[in-house]
Amino acid sequence: MVIAGVLLSAAACAAPTVTTDVAAQPVSTPACPETLSPHPATGPAKPMVPGEPGAAVVCHYPAPNPGGPAALAKSVQVTDVKGLVAALNAADTTPPPRGTMCPMNNGTTDVVIFAYAKGDPEYVTVSPTGCATASNGKAKAYRLSDALLSKL
Repeated sequence: MVIAGVLLSAAACAAPTVTTDVAAQPVSTPACPETLSPHPATGPAKPMVPGEPGAAVVCHYPAPNPGGPAALAKSVQVTDVKGLVAALNAADTTPPPRGTMCPMNNGTTDVVIFAYAKGDPEYVTVSPTGCATASNGKAKAYRLSDALLSKL
């Protein structure tokens, strides 16, 4: 009886630790829509990207053709999801002065889709040219840095 108790105790000590961290659960990379549509959902006012997404994809859309929505040019899986989340959440949310012009905006749009182990995806729309802005439908960031844009 004592030997059986010792063996059970030893087996319990040797059992692997179970991880319950949501970020450790595998998350599938989301797929990009074939055409650019209006922002699909409204995210929180703060932060731009909530929680800890497990995967993300950047959907690149060139300027739309007259008479139709922009078609998907390419999609790229984000390799540094945590870095992109941190950069977007730290981006400047101060609106530019009234009357600021953004003449170099060529109409290109990137949509970043963040996927979570549990819950719906979050969408962030990025205008990488001109004044370089990002929005989740509610929060908006301005004057995105080259370092942030290079993560897309």
